Amino acid sequence: MNIKESQEFHSERRGRTVTATIEKSKTPMIWLDTSVLIDFAKIRVGENIEPVRAQRLKRLWSAVRKAIRSEKLVCPEWDQAHEFESDRFGKLLPGIVSDLSCGAHCQAYAGVKDQQIFIGLKAYIAGADTMHVPASIHFEEDPLEVVREAKKTGYIIDAETPRVTEWLEKAKLDKLETQEAIEELRQAYTAKNQTFEQQLALERIGESDSMMTMMEEFRRRKRQGTVDFWQLMNVQGFFIHMQAYKHFGGPSGDLAADLGGLYSFMRSPYYWELPIQDVACRISADLVVKPFEVKSGDSMDNQHLSMAIPVAHYVVADKAMVDRCERLGIGKKWNTKIFATRTLVSCPGNT
Repeated sequence: MNIKESQEFHSERRGRTVTATIEKSKTPMIWLDTSVLIDFAKIRVGENIEPVRAQRLKRLWSAVRKAIRSEKLVCPEWDQAHEFESDRFGKLLPGIVSDLSCGAHCQAYAGVKDQQIFIGLKAYIAGADTMHVPASIHFEEDPLEVVREAKKTGYIIDAETPRVTEWLEKAKLDKLETQEAIEELRQAYTAKNQTFEQQLALERIGESDSMMTMMEEFRRRKRQGTVDFWQLMNVQGFFIHMQAYKHFGGPSGDLAADLGGLYSFMRSPYYWELPIQDVACRISADLVVKPFEVKSGDSMDNQHLSMAIPVAHYVVADKAMVDRCERLGIGKKWNTKIFATRTLVSCPGNT
């Protein structure tokens, strides 16, 4: 395929209408916000919590735990451990999480995103009109089977390797820098009355531009021999996606062609209609155009929710994020019931 044919190939796919669907887990599944898990820890050690809220949390905890053991619900451990490793309840929380998960785990966010990208790349290259994401890509094993095994043996087998202090410190710094960057954008865009639709369009293509900037900087440093570990890790995923693009039959030939193909894919509905991207882009756009200061946990909540909402049946989050998801119609689009503990009346798990 020559350059002109390759350009036509990509431009034709960027303009397509693509529909994405996702399979829900076979057993109803729940995701609990990290703040909910921390409140469970506070209840366990007897810390004061507003009485009405404490009552709701206790009912939620009891109902979910009972439903899990009666095999009506699963609550796999999500990619949240690094959020509470440095928390004062860091030693208590893993036990609470293991008790609810019964040893069942979800894949890490990066792994799930990679798998969805592979599905999108295949559809992009084939020129398909639909993409379907199976629930299995989210789990290491069938979570219900793990629960059954734990009930059978009486043991919950779980292991978590503590992260290196340097990694924890970098994660804190990255979180702070991300918060500051998003808040700076929010102030700039709200000042010029940016609409949600305008911002959503930018969110959908913004990652592709960031990729090109990062790859250019990486290649420059590589020529100079000054690449460090973190710079390599920052672009490693892009190299994996370029390899997949070529493996699935994308029109390529060299690094520049493969990078151009990946860039074009990331600026098409085959990328932004993937469930994990759809939720992330909508939440990010709303964060930037609304007159509310960005909180430290917003970016991480966005990452968790973009992974959890499409595949889970129930999500329990803080009220601000629940209000945002309801306003954007995210729960309705992905057929997920989203609850806030402040307004929780009926508990997931009582069904």
